[in-house]
Amino acid sequence: AGLPPNGPLELCINQVDTDAMMTAQDGRAEARQTLASLRSLLDALRSIREPKTVVFVTEGFILADETSSLIELGALAEASRTTLYALKLDEQPYDVTNARAPTTPFADQRARAESLEILASAARGSLFNVTTGIDAAFKRIQSEMSGYYLLGVESEPPDKDGKAHPLRVTVSRRGLTVRSRKDVISRPEDVRPRAPREAMIAALTSPLQLSALPLRLITFSLRGPEASKVQLLIHADVGANYSTSRVVSLGYIISDRNGRVVDTQLGDGRLPPVMTGVPSALQYAGGASLDPGEYTIKFAVAEGDRVGSVEHVVQAGLVDANGVELSDLVAGGPTDGQDLLRPTVGSTINFGSLHGYVEAYGADAAHVQVRYEIAAGPDSEALLSADVTGRLAGPGRAIFSQVLPVRQLPPGTYVLRAIVTSNEGRGVDETMLRTFEIAPPPVLMTSAEGLAAGALMPTDLYLPVAEGLMARAFRREDVVAPATLKVFRDRVAPRGQAAFDAGVQSLGRGDYPSAETSFKSVIDVDADSTAALVYLAATFAASGHDQEAAGAWQTSLIEGSDVPEIYRWLGDALLRQNDLGDARNILQEAVEKWPGDARFAKPLAILYATFGQGREAVRTLARHLEHDPADIEALALGVEWMYHLHLSNATAYSRAEDLKRARGYADRYAGTKGVQQALVRQWMEYLEKR
Repeated sequence: AGLPPNGPLELCINQVDTDAMMTAQDGRAEARQTLASLRSLLDALRSIREPKTVVFVTEGFILADETSSLIELGALAEASRTTLYALKLDEQPYDVTNARAPTTPFADQRARAESLEILASAARGSLFNVTTGIDAAFKRIQSEMSGYYLLGVESEPPDKDGKAHPLRVTVSRRGLTVRSRKDVISRPEDVRPRAPREAMIAALTSPLQLSALPLRLITFSLRGPEASKVQLLIHADVGANYSTSRVVSLGYIISDRNGRVVDTQLGDGRLPPVMTGVPSALQYAGGASLDPGEYTIKFAVAEGDRVGSVEHVVQAGLVDANGVELSDLVAGGPTDGQDLLRPTVGSTINFGSLHGYVEAYGADAAHVQVRYEIAAGPDSEALLSADVTGRLAGPGRAIFSQVLPVRQLPPGTYVLRAIVTSNEGRGVDETMLRTFEIAPPPVLMTSAEGLAAGALMPTDLYLPVAEGLMARAFRREDVVAPATLKVFRDRVAPRGQAAFDAGVQSLGRGDYPSAETSFKSVIDVDADSTAALVYLAATFAASGHDQEAAGAWQTSLIEGSDVPEIYRWLGDALLRQNDLGDARNILQEAVEKWPGDARFAKPLAILYATFGQGREAVRTLARHLEHDPADIEALALGVEWMYHLHLSNATAYSRAEDLKRARGYADRYAGTKGVQQALVRQWMEYLEKR
């Protein structure tokens, strides 16, 4: 009480007040600066549309009476699709380096933590206090990032007022922590739409992979123009169900094992589908010249407002096959067949032909042999196979290129095997594998099962027919067989029988000129010359003159229309000439005359198949197999046609009856030594799994 005014005590009080105000102002300034930095960061993250996580490491800050600023940051985090976790480092309340220790250390810590807790909660995150180690906090964050549920909330028109509306997510299971937005603001997006090129570049630089535009990427290694380099072929299937070409923004980044970028490609271009008018993925093909080694390729495409990206680790290098180097086995299709010395790259086969391609390098490349096999799996028996002769393309380089028809195979995943050996026992023995997929037909027909009487049936269902089935060779032994010969010799007038018999003997021993002369001498315009014309036609057919044979048999029908053998031989001759329309007419006429004669069923079924009458073809072939159940060729054809019929979503009888008949054909075929055993099993597996 005895101290003078403005003495030491009052000066001390003023100094303490001043220091306290300056400390508070510094704390507020630091807090505002921290919030401004976070606001700038979250605002910048809005351009990346994928979910993001931010880990904020700090000792905390004090922001009294400004909770609204923290809530605003939470709304900005929501708009930028960002979750914020705060890691608060523990302050040491007692530090020998600080002579002026705080008088209320725990209250200060609590004040700093309160603002962090509000911020993390508003940003759908959490606050972790770090005292001794940070590993536990990061493990918890990692576990929460490994998976999440994406829930949608439908808003009503009154909700779209730009104001915050409370949102609460609860679960029935106890002991769980639910992280969700506390409120939601429904308002128009204020971020300007990104151009496709900007979106593609953002996808390339994003650590996340985007799936809005599906991508499939495959690569192949071949020797490049420089012997020390590897040419990496890059193929991508972009999206799906494109019938016309589209302009896209596309790019990739290739980096080595150390993360160093070794090649980049950015640009806009027009990508085509596999074939214009047929829905498929857009096709991209490119390449890069690299040193042998392991690389990571990040590939991104933007088409319209959809963006996709994919990342793959690739091994650029050649295969060492005991002194001969091999490229990767390349599979693709379709190919136009014009340039088979260039690989066709792809992963999906759409139009019935697979192009296999592999290269051999080295002094012994000319001695390499390759056999291609298509199988259901890496170790399965071959369904189709072909031996390939190498084509030399310069010193020390041989190309093994082959197109394999795969129309017989059901849709699904298969393996192309390249069995590489040497024709001089040089020790080359390598089996290479490449997986590919056969796509289902692009257009499927409506099922015939269950249609009402009188409904229109599909008439353009074509079934495959091998060339050999269309050109059955004429057998002269059939016409000189005693039973057949008697039918015709009885029609020959007595005065011509000697010449007719001489012609038959000449035909039997293959003396066609003599046979022709004899049969022509028997022809009499004033008498029945059916037999002479029929055997003259047989002489023409046996000597390879089907056009003349067909003309003679056609003429013999004037008086010999009551003989079924003439129709059979004439139909076969027309088939060999590829005169399919006349062949069908002749055989249909024969069936009308002799409905119980099954000899016409098989060739007529083949014609129905080629004319798009698939259902009738299957039924007609069934009549042939009822008459000749041991016809190995027809048994396999019956299963194959039934498979193609169901592949087109049609039936011959009903689904159950079709399956029963196909199973019967397959079981009978399994008891034979037919060469298509594996294919028949593949067709039946498809039919029984549908």
